[in-house]
Amino acid sequence: MEPKIVISIVIPCRNEKVHIEECLQSLLVQEIPQDEYEILVVDGLSTDGTREILNLYTKKYPLIHVLDNEKRTTPFAMNIGIRNALGENIAICGSHTKYDSKFLSSALQLLEDHSEAGCVGGPILSVGENNFAKAAAYAMSSIIGVGNAKHRFPDYEGFAEMACFPIYRKTVFEKIGYFDENLVRNQDDEFSLRFRLAGGKVFISPKVKSVYYVRNSPMRLFKQYFQYGFWRWRVLKKHKIQISYRQMIPSLFIISVLISLLIGLVFKSYSILFLIPISYSVIILMFSLQLVKKESFKIGVLFFASVVILHFSYGVGVIYSYLKDKLNINWK
Repeated sequence: MEPKIVISIVIPCRNEKVHIEECLQSLLVQEIPQDEYEILVVDGLSTDGTREILNLYTKKYPLIHVLDNEKRTTPFAMNIGIRNALGENIAICGSHTKYDSKFLSSALQLLEDHSEAGCVGGPILSVGENNFAKAAAYAMSSIIGVGNAKHRFPDYEGFAEMACFPIYRKTVFEKIGYFDENLVRNQDDEFSLRFRLAGGKVFISPKVKSVYYVRNSPMRLFKQYFQYGFWRWRVLKKHKIQISYRQMIPSLFIISVLISLLIGLVFKSYSILFLIPISYSVIILMFSLQLVKKESFKIGVLFFASVVILHFSYGVGVIYSYLKDKLNINWK
């Protein structure tokens, strides 16, 4: 008899030449036997040399399979992988990530220990490859940067809204369907919402370890979180409910700043004009000073900048998407 596939790993991938080898290598040294899992890399027709790397790995390792994603967006890749998966459980992983050797075994143990959970995973450990990325990684793991997003805190264990690299029981997809292919970003958040509305539970533990490589420049980080904000409005519009107040704070903050600036200018009141920006800066500065003591002055300064980028790019993305939708303007 052929060994039973216990878990299928689905990896959406496109132009990940820099990180795909480290990602695959980490998944090839898992503690469970290789004949009990499979790796499905769903490639969006990469043009940077990624496909050549993948071809080498498929020839060498029978458990690795490459599937084409002609639509080239993440939700299509996820769904292609899920539909072709043979495992009883499905892990949705990222190609920009390195996984601990106990990632799969720990996840499977969590599924066994928590029968009430249809999804398990681990809080993400964000790391940076240069000073800016290192500072941004701190911002993405800090309450000032991401609020109460439990899946962003590396030491958290318990129930959460979602897992960054979730492991689902396959029956979940049979019950509530697949990822929304109309959402270029935030399709995982939207799926997690549907999952929870259907009574599903997510349990995460630091035992399910992975390392995510943060964007290494201010512009790349801004674009990433702008897209998150842009597609957040589309998710809210689809479900006509508020997913989380935390996720609306950045856009509400930007609006409040603009209103205070307008009032301050009209009434020529500097106290009103600068009250919110100064208060905001002081709060972030307090966190930055802690990082200066822990790391360096440069990392502290870059942390300040990273938090501002996270908040404003996300908030601007939500506002832009809202106006684009409500005013029916075909902005590019």
